[in-house]
Amino acid sequence: MRRILLTGAAGSIGSMLRRTLLVDGEVFRLCDLNPLPDCGSDDDVMIGDLADADFAIEACRGVDAIVHMAGNPKESPWERLIGPNLIAVTNLWEAARLNNVSRIVFGSSNHVVGMYPAGLELDETDPARPDSRYGATKVFAEAVASLYADKYGIRSFLVRIGTFAEKPENIRALSTWISPRDLTSIMRTGLDADYHCETVFGVSHNSRGWADNSRAFALGYDPQDNAEDYAAGIDAGAGPQGPVATALQGGGSAAKEFVGDLDLLRRRGRQ
Repeated sequence: MRRILLTGAAGSIGSMLRRTLLVDGEVFRLCDLNPLPDCGSDDDVMIGDLADADFAIEACRGVDAIVHMAGNPKESPWERLIGPNLIAVTNLWEAARLNNVSRIVFGSSNHVVGMYPAGLELDETDPARPDSRYGATKVFAEAVASLYADKYGIRSFLVRIGTFAEKPENIRALSTWISPRDLTSIMRTGLDADYHCETVFGVSHNSRGWADNSRAFALGYDPQDNAEDYAAGIDAGAGPQGPVATALQGGGSAAKEFVGDLDLLRRRGRQ
């Protein structure tokens, strides 16, 4: 029996993956800060904070793989990001090393590259250009994953998740959307494929997409949904507005607190 630790099991993505991710021969250990009232007495559940190193070690004990979705998912002051997005990450990868866990599938974010111009196709080799403090914490986590893959052999599959929703609801999401079905599929790829440390984009097969997801496809990801199917019903005024939000891939996250040189960022491209 393959035991998979799912962190952030009470969150929106974690709750969906609880219903859709497992195949025969697998069971979850569910982990979250918050109680999971819909779980039964036979479920393997651990409630606690991964920023506590001892708790992280216990959560990883006896598991074969980890799907790490826990963390603060919003742009926030540093003091609200350091614990869940930095300390918890270092604790989790170290706990995985101590417990001989073979792989970690990590919910990163497209905000890792949110300061690139909208419309510029990116792949996994493009340097990070985070659009927020939140995005910067995901860059840190990706670096930790790379270290533990290279030095300790823990396979790491880093999914830069785009706009997760039942359907796209604004113009930006036509490029960044990922459906629940496709997010389940790419996480499944992370659990099953043969890789060392891979960065892929968590997006559906969107006609207006900004991601070259060739590596994910090569590893077996086969997205079924396309945001373009919903384009006719989208209100052009919905979602992030203004020159910064529409010019940069991070949208409203890139625009928040922005006082930089937008023309420079447009010209800079990949430079």
